[in-house]
Amino acid sequence: MLILGIDPGTAITGFGLVREDQAGLALVDFGVITTPAGQALADRLQTIYQGLRDVVAQHQPQIAAVEELF
Repeated sequence: MLILGIDPGTAITGFGLVREDQAGLALVDFGVITTPAGQALADRLQTIYQGLRDVVAQHQPQIAAVEELF
């Protein structure tokens, strides 16, 4: 199973993909999606959406988890 984890943020959104199988967990990919300082919130959200959409299209994870903000 391929799992996508997302660490949300409007300036920097992090992501990581791990594969789980009988041998355990293995790192597949990780990275960040950044937005320019001073950019309008709507534009930042569009950039984050496009970046995550690209990650999902490339890796096609079976499940995703999003870190809760606190």
